[in-house]
Amino acid sequence: MKNLKNRIEVLEEQLEKKEQKRQQEVKHRKVVEEAKKISVEKLPYSYSALKQFIDPETMNVHYNKHYKGYVDKLNAALSEKDYGDLSLEEIVKTIERFNKFVRNQAGGAFNHQLFWKMLSPKPTTPKGLILKKLNQNFGSLAAFKKKFDGQAKDRFGSGWCWLVLTKRGTLKIMTTPNQDNPLMDVVEQGGYPLLGLDLWEHAYYLRYRNRKEEYIKNFWKVVNWDYVEDALKQQLDKSLKESESVKEFLTEGAKSEPCSSSDRMESKQLFNQNREALGLYKNAIMQILKEVFSDRYYNKDEYEKGSMSGIYNLEDSGRSIINYLNTNYSAFCVLKKDLNKFLAKSNQPLIDFKDKTPEEQVKEMVYMIKVLNHVKFRVFKAESQTLETIMSVMGLSSKKGGETEDAVHERLKKEFGEENVIKIGELGSQEDMIKGIDIKITVDGKEYTGQIKPFSHITRIDDKYKVDGTANVKKYQTDWMIFMKNLGPIVIFDNKNSKIHQGVYYFPVDSKLYQL
Repeated sequence: MKNLKNRIEVLEEQLEKKEQKRQQEVKHRKVVEEAKKISVEKLPYSYSALKQFIDPETMNVHYNKHYKGYVDKLNAALSEKDYGDLSLEEIVKTIERFNKFVRNQAGGAFNHQLFWKMLSPKPTTPKGLILKKLNQNFGSLAAFKKKFDGQAKDRFGSGWCWLVLTKRGTLKIMTTPNQDNPLMDVVEQGGYPLLGLDLWEHAYYLRYRNRKEEYIKNFWKVVNWDYVEDALKQQLDKSLKESESVKEFLTEGAKSEPCSSSDRMESKQLFNQNREALGLYKNAIMQILKEVFSDRYYNKDEYEKGSMSGIYNLEDSGRSIINYLNTNYSAFCVLKKDLNKFLAKSNQPLIDFKDKTPEEQVKEMVYMIKVLNHVKFRVFKAESQTLETIMSVMGLSSKKGGETEDAVHERLKKEFGEENVIKIGELGSQEDMIKGIDIKITVDGKEYTGQIKPFSHITRIDDKYKVDGTANVKKYQTDWMIFMKNLGPIVIFDNKNSKIHQGVYYFPVDSKLYQL
């Protein structure tokens, strides 16, 4: 009986310890969950402190209902899935990975946290670095205010108007819809917000009703220029430190050279065989070029009538060869190789597409794009040796392509008559860019379009011809595919039934039209 009693006491003691441990774990989990929550920042002044701009009732509702509501809803949404321990700014910067609900709540919380800091009951004036930057970018403080007012008035519906520090270190004014913020990775041509004005009706309607212009005018009475100055200095200092960390690798301290033939072949196979990975790269690189060369970027028809969108006046006047970086596998190879030098120095994983499944290659491309975005303003800076090598490689490709097109043009004029052959493929022409038309040939009164490519050899396999060594392999909207070998032999195929398999062209035997 005594033994039984002792056993019961031991069991009870064990159960009590387990319960204490469980309660500690629950308490710890709650502490962790609370720590991960986005906090509500305290309003740095009273509700009536900014009455020359915002009346107390509006400030009360704005802060306690709208702002706190965004924070509460955001925390509830984040608790449904483990996103890791992210700050509000980190969530905003990577908002593309979240759904629309989180985007709206995170934007609302972040925008308002900034807004309270950007306002002050104490009168301040712009001075120091911010005044210098405003004068440099807008001509004068008055000109800046006038432009800011104009864009704020023109913002239709709910949104914000911002003074933004771009990644190139310049200032610009922009507006965003709803609760979007210039820091969001879904906002094109964004940057760091230094000053913002809430243009939602809840921010001003109780006092101003429909007098939005009066609300915008009174905004300048309470702008906290001291905050703007500090934010500008912090961001410029941060950018300088990031630039210095990669400067040696990407500029005069690093040697950049073209890739070996085997490395170029690996990049060519990736481009020709994994269209998903290529698609990711093409979209990303064009967005990056648009951002880093924003002062040289023109939309369709902006440069001149009939011109394509892209970078102009970079190495020479006119459309730049840098626009073809999205399809040039030799330049891609240089970019990858030099990025890996940076990663090796930083003790980070290298970019490697070799011996990987298509799905793994797609993930690797996502990683490469992320790395490139981190250092893009150094890669594409004037003194970057990487840029110098890329432009050199692409210049040689362009020259070789131009020589091939010229040689084909001359040969076909002799074959079909000078008046029946018209060269189309000027750099950036819409027919070339959209359909791939390099040349037009009239035979027996009928006009045919052609795409011109170099090739290394043609092999007959059963009822098909296989064409190797043709650079970028894709389907063109032309009647003919015209191949020339080393400025010598020409073979022309009907393009109607052509096939592409593992990055190689195949044509039915009966589609061979001419061998010159």
